[in-house]
Amino acid sequence: MDYVRGAVKMGRGVKRHTKTPLDLIVMELESKPLSEGLWEELSDAGFMKCVVESIPPPAKTRADLKEKYAVLHVWAMTVYDTVLFIDADTFVQNSLDDLINMDLQGKTIGVTKDIRERKWVDTFNSGVLLLHPRTAEFERLMKLLRSGMQFDFIMSDQGFLNAVYEKDWHEIGFVNNANLALYRFQRSFWDQHKLEDINIIHYTMQKPWKCRSKGPYGPICDVWINAK
Repeated sequence: MDYVRGAVKMGRGVKRHTKTPLDLIVMELESKPLSEGLWEELSDAGFMKCVVESIPPPAKTRADLKEKYAVLHVWAMTVYDTVLFIDADTFVQNSLDDLINMDLQGKTIGVTKDIRERKWVDTFNSGVLLLHPRTAEFERLMKLLRSGMQFDFIMSDQGFLNAVYEKDWHEIGFVNNANLALYRFQRSFWDQHKLEDINIIHYTMQKPWKCRSKGPYGPICDVWINAK
């Protein structure tokens, strides 16, 4: 499975560069268990398994995104003081120590500003998400999700989280979630940063396992292609 390939490379990058003691966790849906072979790959990269139940989505959710709400289970991981959720279509090439230990300055989550339809927007991208798990917050999220509240359903869990935390998020910085859409549509901003200084590259426009060196994202694709 392609997303397992992505997770393996991402996890290796975390372990290679980050000194803060941490566990690498993959949330596996109880209804969609991964094969033994895939778990062997993940285990070799240092991942442990956390089996979670699907979270029923609102009726208006796109069919291909209905399982995405399972990410909300990270708030229930109260065995940890801090959780850094990272999408599998990312690559970690530098230390995450500063990010993991970041002061959220009174906000509930740490995320970074998003880009949609080629422009900066006031919403955030939840592909890299820093939080402190709390049972009460998890229960609040479940109650809100079932309440019938309206949000940007096409964005699934990200739309929901933006509605909940509209004014309750701390900016973690571009280098901690470098969205490939910026490379394409806000190139002048992207070029203000050295590629080697980016901590997490987020392959939103083209999944890293589909990247080609001669494609439109060549230099960024090469980072993933050449990674061990």
